[in-house]
Amino acid sequence: MLKEYTIANIITPLIECGIGIIRISGKQAFEIIDEIFNAYNPAFKQKESHKAFLGTIHNSNGSKLDEALVLIMKGPHSFTGENTVEIHCHGNPFILKEVLKEILKQGATKSEAGEFTRRAFLNGKLDLTQSEAILDTIQANNQKALSLSLNQLEGSLKNKIGLLKEDLISIIAYLEASIDFPDDEIEESYTNDVINSRVNKLLDEINKLLKSYSQGKIIKDGIMTVLIGRPNVGKSSLLNNLLNEDRAIITHLPGTTRDAIEEQINIGDLILNIVDTAGFRETEDIIEKIGIKKTYNYIDIAQLILFLVDARQGLTSDDHLMINHLNQIGKNFIIIMNKVDLIKKENIKSSNDIIYISAKEGTGIEGLKSAIKDLFIKDEIEDYYISNLRYYECLVKAKEALDVFQESIASEIVPADLLAIDLKDAYIALAAITGDDFTEDLLDNIFSKFCIGK
Repeated sequence: MLKEYTIANIITPLIECGIGIIRISGKQAFEIIDEIFNAYNPAFKQKESHKAFLGTIHNSNGSKLDEALVLIMKGPHSFTGENTVEIHCHGNPFILKEVLKEILKQGATKSEAGEFTRRAFLNGKLDLTQSEAILDTIQANNQKALSLSLNQLEGSLKNKIGLLKEDLISIIAYLEASIDFPDDEIEESYTNDVINSRVNKLLDEINKLLKSYSQGKIIKDGIMTVLIGRPNVGKSSLLNNLLNEDRAIITHLPGTTRDAIEEQINIGDLILNIVDTAGFRETEDIIEKIGIKKTYNYIDIAQLILFLVDARQGLTSDDHLMINHLNQIGKNFIIIMNKVDLIKKENIKSSNDIIYISAKEGTGIEGLKSAIKDLFIKDEIEDYYISNLRYYECLVKAKEALDVFQESIASEIVPADLLAIDLKDAYIALAAITGDDFTEDLLDNIFSKFCIGK
């Protein structure tokens, strides 16, 4: 499935900046650069790998387009595993487009989204977990997400899955050997009890990975957080405080927020995808009614509810009804008593269930942030983690196959050839994570999510 043609594209954003980079990868890469680049150093003709050469880029008419730095990388010692050239021009979008146009005239094909990384995978430079970690690294928006994606890029998940596959292969090999050579004595290291014990260990490791998925998703994608409360309790003030800017309109009039406002907030290594909603109350205002309906829609999909209450009034009957509703649908929520700056200190009653703040003054905000982190960051994640739904589904398939294997071996009536099938199903599911077993459709789905030039 590896295409033979040479590909090229601009791999940096098309904005005015100091440097812009164009990559060429494939068999014709060196021939193409010879046609458009005049190096100041004659040693360029030797194409010594991993060397940089200064010179000028020109078009087919011989007109100078730019002075540029050209990097030469001979395959297989390049990102894609192919002969690769990188042209470092001035970061003028016009120049970059003109240089790319000349490269395409010389026979290169403009790359598709993710095609450079796809070639790296097909040439054995990366497995699928490392390939997808590149996208995670590009999209990481906090230090923890970045660290975990870089660990995966370095092969932490690949190595973990590799050990699981090795263990499975050794058990499968024994079972198949026992089928082909039934008269041979069974090795003591491969009795049913030993095999079952080894499968139990495999299941333990798979369950750990599956358990890491929810926290991995939180670190990677953030927490869907919804601000709710009766009108004028300070939801918009809290949003503005957390954002450190005046994002939402604030007035003393109830019902100011009629539509949901969506923003993203970083709290340490957590991202809150936060929505400020219309207050819930009885109203005849048609537009406000629509906003209140949206509030309930957001509650349904929320992972965290920040439930604001006016500390001067305390919990009302409407608030208690909402709390009962949140408990019934099993939502994580924090009750926040706002406007403590307007009540006497002796009326503030400390509680593990209620956070007291003043969104206006900033009082108690750090305590609120700590409460949110305590709610979601419970266990320290290792160097590898699962945040990808595809990995999760593959691990579920592997677990199901191993569960069936254990049931079958316990029955003592299932023949070895059928037992081996269950283990092979588990192996195939794990192999799909790293890309040992893949289809063109799978690769299309994965690499189409990448940006152009990557």
